[in-house]
Amino acid sequence: MTKISLKAEKRTVTGKAVKKLRREGILPINLYGKDIKSMNLMTKFADFAKSYKHAKTTQVVYLEVEKEEYPALIQNLQLNPTTRKAVHADFKKVDLKQKTAVEVPIEVTGELGVVKSGEADLIVLHAKILVECLPTNIPEKILVDISKLEGIGSEIKVKELPQSKDYVYQLDPEASVIQISAAQKEDIPAAPEPTAEGAPTTEGEASTEGKADEAAKEEAKKE
Repeated sequence: MTKISLKAEKRTVTGKAVKKLRREGILPINLYGKDIKSMNLMTKFADFAKSYKHAKTTQVVYLEVEKEEYPALIQNLQLNPTTRKAVHADFKKVDLKQKTAVEVPIEVTGELGVVKSGEADLIVLHAKILVECLPTNIPEKILVDISKLEGIGSEIKVKELPQSKDYVYQLDPEASVIQISAAQKEDIPAAPEPTAEGAPTTEGEASTEGKADEAAKEEAKKE
């Protein structure tokens, strides 16, 4: 696997002042971990984007800071809600010789006839699954093939996911990850009852009509 490196510099600018950094193409980041003091850092946005494209949140990124190298995982990536561009990211330093727990995305592959035809719904109960392994053995994703399922009512449990000697799932083996259920039909509201004239009446119209009757009775009393 290709080593993913990212150069970063120590950052003294904090708070609202970091907006200026972003306008200059610089991304504010933080590095933290058990055996180090948290550091405010910054890196070129273009460099970060390139690293993130390959690493996502499951592959080790080697942060290069002042001739020091820190193996880390990208955590808590914050995006601009409008542009979807990164505005901040945390890096968690990891010990390459100690196992760590990481959430890995599940990717569904294959097709199932009843799902394709609309007769059934594919329900993914866990979009990510926690695995424990050495940082360098974290899988990028867990591929789950649904083409071998029998149809409506079938499911895939944790124990049926792809297995590896490199990692262990941190979830009950009997827990369901994917289910195939009968498609939910939308309830169509019944048409309103027609009036004597054949046109449907609404609640508002019925209320107005009632008020007219009451007014007529009051006038009759006065006469």
